[in-house]
Amino acid sequence: MKYPLFAAAALAAFTGTAHAQSVTLYGIVDMGFMHSKQDGQSSTNGLESGVAGSSRFGLRGVEDLGNGLKTNFQLESGFKADTGIQSASGQLFDRAAWAGLSGSFGEIRLGRQETLGFNWFRGAINPFGNAYSQAQSKTIFNVGGIDDRVSNSAFYLSPSFGGFQFGAGYSFHASGAETAGNDADNPVYSLGMRYQSGPLLAVLTYEQKNAADQPPGAGAAGADIKNLQVGATYDFGPAKLHAGYGRLQNSGFLSAAKKENSYLVGVTVPFGAHKLFAAYQRNDHANVNNGRRDTAIDGYALGYNYQVSKRTTLYALLNQYNDVVARPGSTATGDKREFALGLQHKF
Repeated sequence: MKYPLFAAAALAAFTGTAHAQSVTLYGIVDMGFMHSKQDGQSSTNGLESGVAGSSRFGLRGVEDLGNGLKTNFQLESGFKADTGIQSASGQLFDRAAWAGLSGSFGEIRLGRQETLGFNWFRGAINPFGNAYSQAQSKTIFNVGGIDDRVSNSAFYLSPSFGGFQFGAGYSFHASGAETAGNDADNPVYSLGMRYQSGPLLAVLTYEQKNAADQPPGAGAAGADIKNLQVGATYDFGPAKLHAGYGRLQNSGFLSAAKKENSYLVGVTVPFGAHKLFAAYQRNDHANVNNGRRDTAIDGYALGYNYQVSKRTTLYALLNQYNDVVARPGSTATGDKREFALGLQHKF
């Protein structure tokens, strides 16, 4: 009689644990037709994965430990839907791989995760966020700067205090394993503050990537990369306005013009299942910091979404950016134009 009672007790304990833990499989499959033409080259046409949002799959989990304390984790992997290959060769979970604790104190995360500049600023202030090909923030903001995602990192996210939230993170080595003595490491600091109340969102982030130490006799170390970003959006109802500014220092190390200033203005207009959005962006000195002619990168983008269902979206994209690419065989710059039509499904 003891054995059935023991089995029943074990089953009850297992069932209780299962109910206390929740794991979710999620993802995006994004496929579109892309026409691209840049100066000095013939146009390209074909299917492309991840135009409106990178194709990915992942697992999220949370376990309720009681008294308001929870264990959380996220594992996320990018892939190319047009070929089926991983986005980053050799990295199964290139987009996220972290575990943490959350409660009334906020949240602590340990592992590979997004920086605050990438998530809080560039993902929220630009109407196109961190997607839609060259319409994304990365074309203008943080060019050759701080990593979007950092490995070996610890982040703290505060609770919201009257609409204010603070965040801070540190990566011991942004892209690889730590080295003995830390001489070859590139640590990254990520700090952020945002305020969200009603129609207003305001964001301020600062990040720094320290240059690796040089061994004796190897000469001076490179300069530390520093990135300050500030922006806001305001939703009037019929339209949402977007504005942002960035100041990046020491990206490229190739000339005296080591400071890049970036600007963005944009608008989003929703109507029913439809959404129109547009942005103009400009960056001063990104070209010269990458060894090219010192001509400002600037351009516009127009987007359209039609929400077919809760999980499926049809989209269109048109953009042109000036002096954003190097012409083949020279340091002269050229323009690039893109047109895309596609389908995105979330699960």
